[in-house]
This record gives sequence, structure tokens and C-alpha cells, in this order.
Amino acid sequence: MKLLGKAVKAMGYPLAAIIGVAAAVLLFLSVMVVKIEDGSMLPVIEPGDRVVAVRMDLPVGPAPSLDVGDLVVYRAPYYEIGGKGVCLIRRVSGMNGDMIEVCGEERLAASEKEILSKEKILGKVIYNG
Repeated sequence: MKLLGKAVKAMGYPLAAIIGVAAAVLLFLSVMVVKIEDGSMLPVIEPGDRVVAVRMDLPVGPAPSLDVGDLVVYRAPYYEIGGKGVCLIRRVSGMNGDMIEVCGEERLAASEKEILSKEKILGKVIYNG
């Protein structure tokens, strides 16, 4: 009995370390932090702010649901100036099946609506501040 107790104690610390590392990796894969570069989401989000989004492109668990009014992160189309690799934040203004309509907050940006498929959405913003 004593031998079993010592074995459990000896394995306890390495096992706890493995579980901690696994939890950190899962957290790293399930969220993303995006720095805002433009003013299209003023006054809600200002240039230089950072937002945290739950990833939808690499969901570790169930992907979060989207509703009208949610803020989402997606990659700028390749044909936009500086669009390669740039992430944009927009508000969901409409949904129809797998198609999502997004727009900015600013008066000018709000009139520029864009239609995206759900596969293009990288994440759902859960914190902006």
C-alpha cells in the first residue's frame, strides 16, 4: 500500500505539469488577440486598441454561435490595399444561412457592407477594451 502511495505522489507533479501545459496550449489555440489599426469601428473600438476573440477557424471545443450585433474577425480580401494577412473587425449586420453581412461602426464604414461566408470568419470578439 505504501508503495502505491509513493508512486501516486511521484507521478502527481509531472502529471500536473502535463495537464497545465495542455491547458495552456488549448487556451492558446482557442483565442486570438488582434490589434486595431484603422478607425472603421469608432467609437466602439479605437485605433491601437486590442480585442480578444474566440477562434472559429480552429475551434478546440464547440465553435461559438454568431448573432446579429456580434463583432467578428476576418482576413481582408487579397485585392484590398494592404489586404494580405490583415485582420478586420466588423459587426454582424445580417445573416442568411451560411452567409453573413458585416459592416463597420463609423458613418462611412457602416454604409460599406460586405457579405462573407461563415468559413471566412476567424473569430468572435469576446472582449474589447
